[in-house]
Amino acid sequence: MSTVAFLGLGHMGVHMAGRLVAAGHEVTVWNRTRKSLVGAKVADTPGGAAAGAEIVVTMVSTPAAVESVLFGADGAAAAMRPDAVLVEMSTIGPTAARAIAARLPCPMVDAPVGGGTDKARAGGLTIFTGGEPAAVERVTLVLEAMGTVRPIGGPGSAAAAKLVVNTAMIAGLALLGEVRELGEALGVDADALIAAEPLAALLKRAESTGGHFATHLAAKDLALATEHADLPLARAALARANAAPDTHDVTALAVPTPKANR
Repeated sequence: MSTVAFLGLGHMGVHMAGRLVAAGHEVTVWNRTRKSLVGAKVADTPGGAAAGAEIVVTMVSTPAAVESVLFGADGAAAAMRPDAVLVEMSTIGPTAARAIAARLPCPMVDAPVGGGTDKARAGGLTIFTGGEPAAVERVTLVLEAMGTVRPIGGPGSAAAAKLVVNTAMIAGLALLGEVRELGEALGVDADALIAAEPLAALLKRAESTGGHFATHLAAKDLALATEHADLPLARAALARANAAPDTHDVTALAVPTPKANR
């Protein structure tokens, strides 16, 4: 078993850290607003959690949040052992992931996850991994307590893969919203059509993730994606996400925009 520092106990992180405790790992947690977790130690700072840990996990919301947790006041990076491994599980894109890796005193594996809170609770997440093979091998047992590990390639590759997957899912939800609007305009029961394949598969996948995936995080992911390629559909979905109410359920993007706002 490993000594693990888990930084970030949000909707997903609290369940992921709980899986590590249940698997028998020695876990110390830290969260921006202090939270406890049964079976884990609680640290006052990211650095306090990371000190002495073999593996440090970050699971926060944005590239800026990862930077703060690692390199801000009492940050984890300064406290990490040279033989530790950072596992960066947030969705921050490959540019930020590689930049962060270059500043660390130890190896890093980018390991963003697919799946919602139910899968996090059950240990059923899909975990993409990117990094040097030796570093990925060292953290695989810990990651397997949280889900199925899918190696993608070298450093930053898993962060890139997660952007690709999320862009497809979020843009698809935005398209479903427009399909419903088109149905309204044409007097067609769009929901009956959406219930048929292949649209039903897209909606089911999104609903399995959407319960605690906020619309502002969807917008963040699309903004990251559009930095790397000319993506007209993703830009349109980004505009829809920015205009949508900020809820904790990204499937709100599949709801027709009120006529007054069209």
